[in-house]
Amino acid sequence: MNIRTANQHQDSSDLMHCLIELQDFERQIDSRMPAGTEIAEEYVAHLFQRCIHCDGQILIADKDNQIAGYVVILTKVVSEELEDGKLEYGLISDLVVLQEFRGAGIGGDLMEAAEAYARRHNVKWLRIGVLARNTPAVNMYRSRGFDDHYIELEKSLA
Repeated sequence: MNIRTANQHQDSSDLMHCLIELQDFERQIDSRMPAGTEIAEEYVAHLFQRCIHCDGQILIADKDNQIAGYVVILTKVVSEELEDGKLEYGLISDLVVLQEFRGAGIGGDLMEAAEAYARRHNVKWLRIGVLARNTPAVNMYRSRGFDDHYIELEKSLA
């Protein structure tokens, strides 16, 4: 397996394929989310723009000349919360491993590559978000040293 930097012109369609799979999986957890095909093109373009704005990178895991997944690491995210001041942190905004490649350690390899990128860019605090009911992802992130920082709870009033 090889981890490399994404190229917007060459990799966008493969990134969209990965995003569609992730989005449709997460839609099973939260049905309010739009279908992956509805947002994929705009979302992937947004990822590349966000990388420019937040000094980030999209890293792709290639296995046998096929994209197995990707991670987005942003190194200069500034909190928009007034109570945080101008807190700057790193953010893993996306982590996707396609179903057929899961269980082979690719998610961990992508996390290691993202953390290494963050360290090279002097990130002091690294955050990642996850749907609370995505237990496999929560467990993997915790096993890699992430701990609860802020928990947002939700109640349906419908």
